[in-house]
Amino acid sequence: MKKRILLMVLLLLSVCSMHSYAQEMTVTGKVTEEAGGEVAGVNVVVKGSSRGTTTNDKGEYSISVEKGKILTFSFIGFNSKEVTVGSESIINVSLTPEATALNEVVVTALGIKREKKALGYAVSELKGEELVQARSTNMANTLVGKVAGLNITSTATGPGGSTRITLRGNGSIDNNNQPLIIIDGIPIDNSNLGAAGMWGGGDRGDGISSLNPSEIESMSVLKGATAAALYGSRASNGAILVTTKGGKAGKGIGVEINSNITTDDLLITKFKDFQYEYGMGRNGVKPTTREEAMSSSSFGAKLDGSSVIQYDGVSRPYSAVKDNLTKFYKTGSTFNNSVALTGATENITYRLSLANMNNKGLIPDNTLDRQNYSLNVNGTLSKNLSILANVKYIKEKSHNRPRVSDSPGNANYTLVNMPTTLSVETMKQSMLDDRGYEQVWGDNIYVDNAYFAATQFQQDDNKDRFIVSFEPRYNFTDWLYAKARVGFDKYFYNYTAITPTGTPYQPLGGFDKNVQSFSEVNSELLFGINRKLVGDLNLNMLIAGNLMKQVVKQDYISGSSFNIPFFYDITNINPASRNASYNYIEKRINSVYGSAEFSYKSYAYVTVTGRNDWFSTLAPGKNSLFYPSIAGSFVLSEAIRLPSVISYAKLRGSWAKAGGDTNPYRLSLYYGLSGAHIGSPLAQINGSTVPYAGLQPLRSYTYELGLENRLFNNRLGLDFTYYDRQTKDDIVAASISGTSGFTSVLLNVGQISNRGVELMLNYDLIKNKNFTWDISYNLGYNKSNVVFLGDGLESIQVDNPRSQTAYVFQQVGQPFSLLKATSFVRDDQGRIVYNAQGLPLKGDLKPYGTGISPYTMGFTTNFRYKGVGLSVLFDGRFGGHLYSGTNALATRYGLSKESLVGRETGVVGEGVNEEGEINTVSVPATQYYENLYNFGEPFIYKSDFIKLRQVILDYSIPARVFGRSPFKGVSVSLVGRNLAILMKKTPNIDPESTYGNGNAQGYEFAGVPTTRSIGVNLNLKF
Repeated sequence: MKKRILLMVLLLLSVCSMHSYAQEMTVTGKVTEEAGGEVAGVNVVVKGSSRGTTTNDKGEYSISVEKGKILTFSFIGFNSKEVTVGSESIINVSLTPEATALNEVVVTALGIKREKKALGYAVSELKGEELVQARSTNMANTLVGKVAGLNITSTATGPGGSTRITLRGNGSIDNNNQPLIIIDGIPIDNSNLGAAGMWGGGDRGDGISSLNPSEIESMSVLKGATAAALYGSRASNGAILVTTKGGKAGKGIGVEINSNITTDDLLITKFKDFQYEYGMGRNGVKPTTREEAMSSSSFGAKLDGSSVIQYDGVSRPYSAVKDNLTKFYKTGSTFNNSVALTGATENITYRLSLANMNNKGLIPDNTLDRQNYSLNVNGTLSKNLSILANVKYIKEKSHNRPRVSDSPGNANYTLVNMPTTLSVETMKQSMLDDRGYEQVWGDNIYVDNAYFAATQFQQDDNKDRFIVSFEPRYNFTDWLYAKARVGFDKYFYNYTAITPTGTPYQPLGGFDKNVQSFSEVNSELLFGINRKLVGDLNLNMLIAGNLMKQVVKQDYISGSSFNIPFFYDITNINPASRNASYNYIEKRINSVYGSAEFSYKSYAYVTVTGRNDWFSTLAPGKNSLFYPSIAGSFVLSEAIRLPSVISYAKLRGSWAKAGGDTNPYRLSLYYGLSGAHIGSPLAQINGSTVPYAGLQPLRSYTYELGLENRLFNNRLGLDFTYYDRQTKDDIVAASISGTSGFTSVLLNVGQISNRGVELMLNYDLIKNKNFTWDISYNLGYNKSNVVFLGDGLESIQVDNPRSQTAYVFQQVGQPFSLLKATSFVRDDQGRIVYNAQGLPLKGDLKPYGTGISPYTMGFTTNFRYKGVGLSVLFDGRFGGHLYSGTNALATRYGLSKESLVGRETGVVGEGVNEEGEINTVSVPATQYYENLYNFGEPFIYKSDFIKLRQVILDYSIPARVFGRSPFKGVSVSLVGRNLAILMKKTPNIDPESTYGNGNAQGYEFAGVPTTRSIGVNLNLKF
């Protein structure tokens, strides 16, 4: 059946590619630049049709065309040229460079292409080729270090884990701070379907992680509220526009195959700051019985190689085991393969692509499979009517995503707590007892055997996603048009988790299942005008309306205690032990909006926009918000005569008002059924937050100023931006006394300030026919400040890790995501105060700075000699802080080098006693360091780092090598990602190893280790 379908598709595409050759002639020629060099890759298209070709590496082309038709020659960096076909069959063309390097066209809001020089705000665009070679299982990770002001935090949650993306800081205390993701004009849901918290859990990915890089033509990053103003409240944090590839004109059907193989291994292969002098045990004593050997502590005797009993009753050498990480974590692998078919008739272009990804993670039994299918059709149905259709289907299946944070089911937690003398191979050999239950190995039943956690716990999730859009356009005149767009993002998600029979803390096991569907439909109608008004004054105007409807349905069922051991089905659990719930969540936004751009002589531009949203989630009468914006651009280099050293100069500025709503059902109490009593149903109030019937939109005000310069014949480029963003009436859940029956109350009171600068520099060091060398540098700085939370409210606790010694707060007068920790009591001289037992006294929570680095940096250098290219990317973050749960646990269990002090003599803490005298009390090392775990202060570090993020070595084989073969292009590249940490201040861990992508940033706790990736990418075109 599948073969028949494939044959039918190929036959259909072949038929579509046929066209008449009546009254046509073959035109050949060569395209060169002013200096005489050949220009490869030039698009040669018959104007007004989809027929076209490209020049080969010698600049040569051949195309069939009717006499009298116009050929258009275009290539990036050159002015387009049109030539009317006469009787000559040979047409040679010379292209002239664009006057400036910034005369490029970029995709802006609503998918509208505009000249970059006309924009009064900052927009960064990345080409799809940059994402394909150095691909990641989550495409967002490949953006790190490439865009000023874009802060991307990868979570330490394994392949397919989510990322946290922010542009120019965080604008809301409780709400989502990530930009809107838009695929071919359709907003998609980028929510994380599962995240780890204080009690552990797993990250089950987000929306952008499912995209296929091979399908992407370009990505536009709209950083400010002005840039994204036409998208309204949902883009108040900016937007990322993804434009996927479409069909291209050419001879017959074009085929592109891309194959990528990547291996992943540990970036940090061992804990360099762990001690390997003392072994398992407590108080300096080796274990002598099996019960004593069931311990996580490494406060035993000095290692001597003697035979010592372990938890499984077997005696083994009392020697250091230093390779547990490399023995447990396997080499991961990812295989990406895609094929795309492109073609065209006289009036239709199409592209069909299929991609398959198979990933095996570091942790045993962890896999992720994804298939992406995409169809793009662009057609001109008549002189005035055209259509564009995009259909995407994504099928994703994951098995045993890693658990992180707290210990249950978390193999990573076990790896960082194992005694110095215990090998992970022993855990593998002695995983189960005679009943098939987990054999308890330590003194905490919630810390599972690493292999039991990785292979016996079961987590399976499946997601089927459809992203569809259809856009008809009708041109009434050459200056007036109408365009409609209907699209939807819809997915079905199924998640099942099994706690196996024989788990020590839950011997009879447990079952959890979540079935969820998400649907968002957007319907848009737009009218556009683009015409000359008077003289040199032009108008580009649009007015539009949009209806958005979003529906989420959730079915949840769980239970504990399987009746039949090892039979994992919900029917194997007594009905009385089952819990079930159902949620239906609906949200709507109705909108009208418009934009008008006035341009004068191609050097002065003013754009004004306005949008009004009506929210279903806010109070009637207060649910409407109008967002105006104004932006201006003045190209000095085209308006006045400047010194010859200045090739291009532009000033820009903008102001915008934005806003946002909140989640549904926060205006009033809502209820749920909770069983029955004597045949009558019982109900209860759901939720722990007091609703606010007068809830109104939050408001955000942003302005930015910018300067763009190109010097020395466009060789040196500078782009500088200053921005100021103020959020008011933020929707905040303020804590209240639990005696009220609730834990928080909703208020419209929050105020947040974000100010910052962005700098981008690029320089063409060498540029000639055979060799080029360029460098680029970007820097972003964001200063955030929580201005106001509410009358009498100074701070809000957001989250904390399992140790409960470090906390993230939003606090008035402090930066966003303030990291606090339990501190030592100190005297006036800063000395630590100890009690009579010689242990440090616990002080108040002390602030240590923000968990979000305010400085981001990226540096790229590119070399190319003929067909060989080398690209190197460095990036860094500075100014943030991190609490490390891994290092806290290492000290608690005697694994850190710091815990070596006082092993033989006891620990005498440096400081004073409560009377102010020098402390002289000695405390056994075991007691002292186990107590130290109750403090957060010793485990707060600066999260600064510099990384060698990416290296790409590629080679494009010249087309002449293939002669008359069907190949049009072949390229191969060797790629490395996360190759080295050049600077960091966090012992034993990667400073990027956070496990959550929410607003609480600044802590690490037993996550999946960071990997180094090496891969090969092959691209074939024919």
